[in-house]
Amino acid sequence: MKNSVTAERLETPSGSRPGSEKEPALATAAWLASFHGCPWTDNAATARLPANYESSDKPNLVRLLAAAGLKARLVLRKPKEIDPAVLPAVVFSRSGKPIILVEFLDGQTKARILEPGNEASESEIKLSDLKRRITNEVMLVTVDDEGAERRLSADRSNDRGHWFWRPMRENWGEWGQVFFAALCINLLGLSLPIFVMNVYDKVVPNLAFVTLWTLALGVSIALILDWALRTVRAGIVERVGRRLDNRISAGLFQHAMALRPEDFSVGSIGVASHIRDFETVREFFGSASLLSLIDLVFIGLFFVVLYFIVGPLAYVPMIAVPVMLVLALAAQVPLGRATRDTQSLSRRKNTVLIETLSGLDTVKSLNAEPEMQREWNRSSAIAARIGGRGRFWSNFTANGTMAIQQFVSVGIVVWGVFLIAEGSITVGALIAANILASRALAPLGNIAQTIFRAQFAWSALKSLSTFMALQPERDQKIHSNFRVSKGAVQLSDVTYTYPNKEVPAVRDFSLTIKPGETIALLGRVGSGKSTLGKLLSGLLVPQRGTILIDGHSLGQYDPSELRSGVGYLPQDTELFTGTLRENLLIGCRSAPPDEIDRALHLAGADEFISTLPKGLDQFIGERGSHLSGGQRQGLALARLLLRRPKIVFLDEPTNAMDRDMETLVAQRLRELPDNETSLILCTHRPALANLAHRMIVMDSGRKVLDGPRDDVMSKLNAVGIKKQAGEH
Repeated sequence: MKNSVTAERLETPSGSRPGSEKEPALATAAWLASFHGCPWTDNAATARLPANYESSDKPNLVRLLAAAGLKARLVLRKPKEIDPAVLPAVVFSRSGKPIILVEFLDGQTKARILEPGNEASESEIKLSDLKRRITNEVMLVTVDDEGAERRLSADRSNDRGHWFWRPMRENWGEWGQVFFAALCINLLGLSLPIFVMNVYDKVVPNLAFVTLWTLALGVSIALILDWALRTVRAGIVERVGRRLDNRISAGLFQHAMALRPEDFSVGSIGVASHIRDFETVREFFGSASLLSLIDLVFIGLFFVVLYFIVGPLAYVPMIAVPVMLVLALAAQVPLGRATRDTQSLSRRKNTVLIETLSGLDTVKSLNAEPEMQREWNRSSAIAARIGGRGRFWSNFTANGTMAIQQFVSVGIVVWGVFLIAEGSITVGALIAANILASRALAPLGNIAQTIFRAQFAWSALKSLSTFMALQPERDQKIHSNFRVSKGAVQLSDVTYTYPNKEVPAVRDFSLTIKPGETIALLGRVGSGKSTLGKLLSGLLVPQRGTILIDGHSLGQYDPSELRSGVGYLPQDTELFTGTLRENLLIGCRSAPPDEIDRALHLAGADEFISTLPKGLDQFIGERGSHLSGGQRQGLALARLLLRRPKIVFLDEPTNAMDRDMETLVAQRLRELPDNETSLILCTHRPALANLAHRMIVMDSGRKVLDGPRDDVMSKLNAVGIKKQAGEH
């Protein structure tokens, strides 16, 4: 049963960030999701779109609808041609903004429409007036199931296709054009040998100059067409390659960001290498190697024509084909081994390079340049040796195929002389046969290199497929509209063990936190405090036990919605190349100035920002290298508080700050409303610990003390472990 939805729903978006404006595309998708009874939150939806997307971008509207579990199809219809049974549908204004066509009125002479936005409201309009305001594009929307899909289209597409082959298939029209162009190019390739044969056999004996000019004109036209078709074919391959590159590389990056930390078993550099492997695949499908493979299909065409002209003389190049293929295939075993080793060593070299450059200050301070240089030289030497081995076998087969082609030419000439003496063929036919044989074997001239590149691309494709097979923490569909609204936390017997570790980082941990409660979390190094923060924010998933936020398990929240409600600030804060403002507004681009000022004030970051020449527009360098450690922490804390999460987990938020800034931050954090934020402070600093009314001590992943702050501190002093519990 469909829900009756009013414009009021659009004015109060579910899960919108503070100060965020209701984009028409987002409001349209939200209204339709609510109409069809589909789960929806704005945070979950926008997390599936690029930043600063255009409201008039129809593909992004389709993605938003797909996230809600709705299927959309764009058709060309005039308003009177729209079947009332498919309403509500989306039409588009002349400027591209979406308008919801809710229903027809008065015998389809009027329509009720809704223009989504911050001040969305339903209105009635004459169909003739509506026709003047909109284009003929109509987006039909329904629930994405088989029965509903049949109402929109007879053919149902599969959204779960292979990450690579499905986009390839979607461009089948362009690939068909490439194949057709190859057919025409190879047919035109017959013109030159036929021209030469007729000149030698017809023109020269009879000095038929008119015939000569006629043949020359014809072959010139064929050569010009050949050039034009090759240019067009290369352009099509380039266009398709660019389209595939944009789509697939975006999907790879999106998938990498959707993985859980435990999936990064090869490290972030290894994941980056996986994504770079796509360059190998893209270069193969957009290079001359692919065109050479297509041209191989037409070798038979040249052999048929060759046999028609010179009869058994065609057997010479025919016999050469399997010989060249056997030679090329025999080299693939060492080539394949070299390919795999080269990929592995390439990742190792990238690891050494990135780790050295990112930690260059540490390398220099430890006088570790010789060690890093030695490691780089060793990796480079091994890579050069293995790469040289691959190039040797590639050159060996290339030179071998070239020699075979030359022997074919010699064989054709020698045998052809005897056939001329017998009167079986003419001199022109012999010369044409030589040209045809060279043209037929041309795609095989680089067969070893083509197979080598194909094998390299196939190896990269398999590696990427393994990477893409990793289960992301969320898919493209929103499955829940739960939001963190209170900030209540309950952990029951939670246990988590990191991959390849035997001892749990957190074991049998139970905890209840009331909304608005402030807790100090103490414990020595490795006691599990940081892991607890990652578990609460959904970055890690416990192997045993349950975690409830506001009475719902973490799995019932969309990850983006969960992290909007649970703010986790790790010890090692990450900033990105850009300005202070760009780093502050990551994930909250539309925050108004008063919210920005509030967040900077609470984090104590307004003090140092006010002294900078350009303020928030100050460039902070790569990963915030132009800022001090305390300044980076202050900016990261402000970035977290800007989102107004209901639960805040701060992991040593002031360990890089001086005493004055730490005291300032502690004072400012007291201004957080008790009924608005549950605050968990993982710290050993007294200034922050004194903010808490309740204190918890962890050891070896377990909770060993829990109670009022003063009582816990007294127990720590009594047993003499205060220092040990506070270390980090």
